[in-house]
Amino acid sequence: TLIYCDDNNKVDRYSKSSILIDQTTNRVMFEKDPDAKRPLASLSKMMTFLIALEAIENKEVSKNDIITIDKDMAKVKGSSYHLKVGEKVPLYELMKGLMIVSGNDASIAIAKHISKDEKTFVERMNAKAKEIGMINTSFVNPNGLPIYSLKEPSKPPKENISTPRDISILAKYMFDNYEKEVTSITDKQVYSYPERGFCKNNTNVLLQLIPDVDGVKTGYTGNAGYCLCFSMKTHKDDKNDCDNRLIGVVLGTNHKNKRTQASMSLLEYGKQNFKTKNIAQKDELVGKKYICGIPDMEVALKAEEALYIVCNEDEDIKSE
Repeated sequence: TLIYCDDNNKVDRYSKSSILIDQTTNRVMFEKDPDAKRPLASLSKMMTFLIALEAIENKEVSKNDIITIDKDMAKVKGSSYHLKVGEKVPLYELMKGLMIVSGNDASIAIAKHISKDEKTFVERMNAKAKEIGMINTSFVNPNGLPIYSLKEPSKPPKENISTPRDISILAKYMFDNYEKEVTSITDKQVYSYPERGFCKNNTNVLLQLIPDVDGVKTGYTGNAGYCLCFSMKTHKDDKNDCDNRLIGVVLGTNHKNKRTQASMSLLEYGKQNFKTKNIAQKDELVGKKYICGIPDMEVALKAEEALYIVCNEDEDIKSE
């Protein structure tokens, strides 16, 4: 991976580790300690959300299922969707409460509905992480809250752990497979559900600052610091030969505003320094080869799909 600046901290001054990739080609445009394992706090809910989307697609559950809230769901601490025991809430509204207002209680309700108990759901989270190549990730719960030992409260808590690279893999997978379902929720600036008398702003302030930003998820705990996985559409124009999307992750900033600044400067860096270029059309003749060097055994090589690359302004592109 190449970084086109003398000093990573000029681009990202505030996070402990970060990454910026594009969705179409998975090019790493910027990285700063991208494989450092850190607590990911509520970015964990991206995996909870993905499993809910898959369970709906597989017809294990329906997004219109009504979930009756029990005391395990209602008692969860931290950022909350304010669920009350005995309340009945559709799964789809819980998914919005999970991603837009970061409801820790909503995550438990979703987990128990899909897998009957939280432990089985967490096993599924870990299996999915492994399946899609998140090699440095482990989950202990569906929401990212630290779990302290009651016997030894001074002992470090158990936490969900990941890396910027792994979280970018998860985000790209979500956009590649469920773009409409993801953005229909993560792009909402405000979430209101009048039936519950609930209304709250999205925790991702980038949505208000940059019109093309359409996701994804904020996170915060004392150990994790302020974290964000963010996404921004880029458009076909004089510089880019097709629409694309930048996906970035910042972990471990020490203030909300610094999280915002780190994310904005990564997006700015990617947009200013890279372009998406078409290097072959679908079915375009790429070249000819001779099998075993025999002139009569000529094979024409064609591009199966249109081929795009993401490149820096002054990169020398060699094809092979």
